[in-house]
Amino acid sequence: MREEPLVSIIIPTYNRAHLIGETLDSVLAQTYENWECIVVDDGSTDTTAELLASYVQKDARYQYHNRPSNRPKGANACRNYGFELSKGKFIQWLDSDDLLKENKLEIQVAKLMVDDPYALATCEWWSFEESTADSFKVDCKSAYLSYKRITNFLDALAQTHGYLPPHTYLSHRTLVSSASMWKEDLHINQDGEFMSRIFVNKPKVIFCDTAVFYRVSSSENTRVISSRMKAVQLIESWDIIKNNLSEIGVDESSRYVRQNLKYLKMNISNSFPDLITETTGKSSYIKYLNLKRWLFKIFKL
Repeated sequence: MREEPLVSIIIPTYNRAHLIGETLDSVLAQTYENWECIVVDDGSTDTTAELLASYVQKDARYQYHNRPSNRPKGANACRNYGFELSKGKFIQWLDSDDLLKENKLEIQVAKLMVDDPYALATCEWWSFEESTADSFKVDCKSAYLSYKRITNFLDALAQTHGYLPPHTYLSHRTLVSSASMWKEDLHINQDGEFMSRIFVNKPKVIFCDTAVFYRVSSSENTRVISSRMKAVQLIESWDIIKNNLSEIGVDESSRYVRQNLKYLKMNISNSFPDLITETTGKSSYIKYLNLKRWLFKIFKL
């Protein structure tokens, strides 16, 4: 009889009572049944607790926890706490407004168990606003393939959007442990930084014929950064990512780093152009943060 390893689905949430029910239903609809779903609440003030109580009562595979008071506020602390509580052989990250296709776990677990349990399983991602009936597949053709070398996969990402959402992946617990925990002091591009540490382990990438759904807001503008400190943290995140990936020979000469830094520069320029243009020491803000040399180095493409 084929082994059916436990999959831990870890969901951080904050004031998503109006959305998380659909996310939890997509978990319940999985054709693969050996899972645990750990929801960690970041201090919701809406009806999340009451809603989760109904799911826990309905199915014992759901767990509902509050972020411990001694842990910093934020989704990353919730993810780390959820991982500490988890028991699964495989880890499925999931945000509280996104969805899994019903066969996502079944197909990815089967592929990993047959091919290589320590590989990184991927799949397609579809974008939607209100209903998956109106969703569309995000065009990442070169990334929708299997790769024996992680560097080739990163190059494929660079040819598309440079990104797959974290819930497209299914990872072995050992792969997650070796990457260490999510950075709890980082509040933007957390998933990009975390996944870069997964990539450093040089896993084989196995593409699976299934999908996830990524919810976007009709008012969302991904090129707008809401605060100066977030802009600075976005730059910091890419400095960390560059350092992480340099361990496997992915540096400024690689298409992956160059494409993403060009996009970063455009993104920052739209919201806080002085962080890009004032790199000659004239900006007191940059002087204060000691960023002049760093900014010049990171944007020297």
